[in-house]
Order: sequence, then structure tokens, then C-alpha cells
Amino acid sequence: MGTSVGGMLLFSFIWLALAAALIWVVAYLVKRDSAVRASNPHVKILAQQALGPRERVVIVNVLNRILVIGHTPTQINLLTELDPEDVANMKPQPSSTDFANQLRALVKRKIG
Repeated sequence: MGTSVGGMLLFSFIWLALAAALIWVVAYLVKRDSAVRASNPHVKILAQQALGPRERVVIVNVLNRILVIGHTPTQINLLTELDPEDVANMKPQPSSTDFANQLRALVKRKIG
């Protein structure tokens, strides 16, 4: 038993540092890999509007189809499909009520 307490502490610290570094590297690689897989050139979010704390309306371009979807924590519903000309005429609005009014007009025009 020629090992000292200081030597054992140093040995434990080195192994702990190596384990923490390994965990950090694995987390970095997983995060980087999921970010690469998450980006899809065929799906683009054009606009979104929160309706509540966890509910929102999202305008999405999927393979050149413009979809208006409702998103909640438990489901996603297709509300309507828009023509590309409708979205091309949309101007960015600073206020959420302007976006809501513009979206309402687009949906009414599509339905009616």
C-alpha cells in the first residue's frame, strides 16, 4: 500500500475529467447530427403566429405547396392550402393582429 491519498485523488480527478470530456464530445456530435438531419430544403416555414401559450398557426411551403396548419401540443391539423400568389402578396407585418387579419382574409378568400 504505497499509494498516497494525493495520488489517488489525482488519479480519480483525471478519470472524472476524461469521462466529462467524453460526455461533452458525444453530446456535441449528437446535437450536430440532429441539426443536419432537421434541415430539409423541401420544407420551409414562411410565417407563424402564436394563438395561445402552446398553440399556433403556421404557413409552410412543402414541395412548392403552401399549407396553413394549426399546431397544438397534441396534434397538427391542415387548415387550408393557399395559392403561391396569395403568399407572394403577403407583406411582413410588425404586429400580430395585422398578421391575423391578413391570414383571416386569405382563408376567407380561399373558402369563399
